[in-house]
Amino acid sequence: MKAEVVLTPTESKKLISDAVLSLDCVKNALENGTVAIHPSSSTVFIYEKLTGRMPGGLFVCGVVNEKGLAGSLEAVEMIRSRGLGKHDPREVSKETWVFEKGELRTGIPLGEILDNLTGDDVYIKGCNALDPYGKAGVLFSNPAGGGGTIGKVMAARRKQDFRVLFPVGLEKLIPVSINEAAKAIGFMKADLAMGIPAALFPVDGTVITEVSALEALYGVRATPISAGSIGGTGGCVTLVIEGEEPEVRECFSYLLLIKGAKLPELHLPPEDGPVYPKLSI
Repeated sequence: MKAEVVLTPTESKKLISDAVLSLDCVKNALENGTVAIHPSSSTVFIYEKLTGRMPGGLFVCGVVNEKGLAGSLEAVEMIRSRGLGKHDPREVSKETWVFEKGELRTGIPLGEILDNLTGDDVYIKGCNALDPYGKAGVLFSNPAGGGGTIGKVMAARRKQDFRVLFPVGLEKLIPVSINEAAKAIGFMKADLAMGIPAALFPVDGTVITEVSALEALYGVRATPISAGSIGGTGGCVTLVIEGEEPEVRECFSYLLLIKGAKLPELHLPPEDGPVYPKLSI
């Protein structure tokens, strides 16, 4: 049986979040270890599913909007109050959502979190780019250098071998390899930029898209057949779902239920969208 479905970027985030929580490694870490989640629009539904509510305050750090690259109002206020960028972000950033044996803990410095992760634990972070070969990349702009938060996470993973999951919608598919894209611009190498200049950090870990999410949840095969839309829902993906009739019908019913999924309200600083190098935060 075949079915066609259309998902907005937010609906895709909801779908992928549900698939992440269905993975055995995540279930095991929630029961016996630690799941650390970087706040983002790609992970906010994971937080909601685990706590029964949307997070208050900061739910996303860096954002891409029609004016350019920016930080959310909450992230900018955090940067100003804690001096992020002037010190090691391992010690300054305390916004990670940490679930230890299923119990939420907050306010833990990133460095402490990373130092305590083991091979049975999981770190989850959204990303900004997906290439045709299934590799992902994360934008970073922290003036402390070193690849920002994601650079610290990747360095810790090489030492401690914990799992890193990257939920990412097909709306973020780029037509070149992540390595080629990363070489196009280095950190703080832009002479001009719309918003905050950023570089792209290639990452290693498990990438989860709509396609792998639908396979994990319902055992169906999904094929993207188009992308894009209008009317305030730019970035929609159209998929053909194939499989046995009971699974396809169950999957289709689930996707109807998540139609209309909404993110928390985004707050941007008053100076959102400046043209670099006039940027000042």
